[in-house]
Amino acid sequence: MPYWIFAVIPLGMVCIGLVVALTRKGSVRTTGFGSRRHEVITQADPQTVYDRLLALGGKYKVDDADPQAKMLVLSSSPTFATWGFLYPVYLHAAGTGTRIEIGITSKFIQFGPLVGSAHHKLKEAIEQALSLPVARMA
Repeated sequence: MPYWIFAVIPLGMVCIGLVVALTRKGSVRTTGFGSRRHEVITQADPQTVYDRLLALGGKYKVDDADPQAKMLVLSSSPTFATWGFLYPVYLHAAGTGTRIEIGITSKFIQFGPLVGSAHHKLKEAIEQALSLPVARMA
């Protein structure tokens, strides 16, 4: 058996994974929540939180949003170590504030500590975005 086949098959799998990861977009209707969940509680009302998350930016992009249900799906691009992730985010009114549920699912096949790390980084980015004062335009 030729030895080059041991390089071609893994390279082919990486190429397939990148194509899937680069073309997969999140949808509020179809993106699964995944088994990992983070929660953030804030005193801001759901509309304010929703507006802040739509403007999150950075390495996170909004793939889909449902303004009536206060749900959105954020995504991150593939990196050297991951295939990229989809992050379904659900906003629930909680008294005078908002409870934010954050899920994560890979764009291709991914498990292990990198998933938990990416999930935690998004939680921190959301907490940071909610803690910053809104700029006022005169």
